[in-house]
Amino acid sequence: MLLVPAAALGQITYGLQQNVIPWQEGLYLAGYDVLSDTWVWADTLEYAEAFGLGSSTYNHAEDNYVFLGVPSGSLGGLQWMEHPVDGEAPPFATSFEGTLHSIHHDMQTDVFYGLQGYGLDSTWVDWGDGNGYWEINNWATRVVSIDPAPGTAVLTSVLELPWLEGVVAGASCFDSDTHRFFIWGIDNQGSGRLVAVDCEAQSVVSDVQPDLLSNQNLSELEFNIVDGQLLGLLASLDGNGGADMELVSVDPNTGEMTSELALPQVNSYTPDGTVFDQLNRIYILHYYQGTGISPRILSVDAGSMELMTDVALDANFLELEMSNALFASQRYATAAVHVPDSNSLVCLMHGFWVNAADCPLEVTMHDVSGRRVLERTLEAGESLEVPQGFGLWEFRSGRQIDVKKTFRR
Repeated sequence: MLLVPAAALGQITYGLQQNVIPWQEGLYLAGYDVLSDTWVWADTLEYAEAFGLGSSTYNHAEDNYVFLGVPSGSLGGLQWMEHPVDGEAPPFATSFEGTLHSIHHDMQTDVFYGLQGYGLDSTWVDWGDGNGYWEINNWATRVVSIDPAPGTAVLTSVLELPWLEGVVAGASCFDSDTHRFFIWGIDNQGSGRLVAVDCEAQSVVSDVQPDLLSNQNLSELEFNIVDGQLLGLLASLDGNGGADMELVSVDPNTGEMTSELALPQVNSYTPDGTVFDQLNRIYILHYYQGTGISPRILSVDAGSMELMTDVALDANFLELEMSNALFASQRYATAAVHVPDSNSLVCLMHGFWVNAADCPLEVTMHDVSGRRVLERTLEAGESLEVPQGFGLWEFRSGRQIDVKKTFRR
């Protein structure tokens, strides 16, 4: 089933596919366009032989897929790994100290944030003769910022959450507009809590306990930045090994949940199996029809809450991350309009695009939400005023294409 908005710009979902190549050859990273149900990119990561479940994110500033991986042939621990999807730069790997999970990239400030578990208190278990070990009685969680520097990534504590004992894998997300880190976890009383941390202010801005039944679980959180909407997958266990799944919106200030779309076809899923297309406002879920078998992927229009696509896949598609680099460049650009280089098809003069070619140019402009707002032909020497706000431009002459970005106050 495929219902694609006519003006939508497909962004690529990246993830690790299993059972495509032998594991001895490394991991297999693939790119998928959900709007057209097309595999558009693939690469073998021969430098990594395993990955940490729920550890991936995306570097929208560099357009790199990021994950915690085990180096091939190594007996060591996980390393921070970045794989450039443009193939122009070599992959990047660096070690880090301690634990790290639930990683997110603040697209506005170009800072990574993640979570660490740490021992809140412990007891010395004495074996005698001064030998023994420390046994952790209670765990806690801290938010850290991450600087993936060469050699060893630098992790800096942002805020400690001593009452948050554990975090559900795949149940966190980030709002780059307000720098809020949303975390769904378990407190030291065994209750589920939805916590929002302002990473810029280094403070907790909300901490609520959603009203869930004993057989219910909330996971796969994604934040719709344009609409300021927190989405999640609510599972209601039926007691027979199955569950009723539905997409819900959650008020982070109260914990109140609103059912948005029933998903009866979803039987099971893996942590970190969702991603959000910020440009087109699409919630994407990799799931199974059965327990770990028959992988499929679906997409939901977050504006209308209608199912857009739901198709079978020929292999598992794990650790999904969306390349929201185009959205980030439009929404968080801070510079005024820049003059392009002399090899461009167009030049910018006093706030006007001027056709510098000796032939007509086909011009298309999209706004910050990905809508096509302008389409026309610009004759040789003709000018076109740059409007206020964000704009993504495409100038085409035959096979030559010039893409420009503008932000005019």
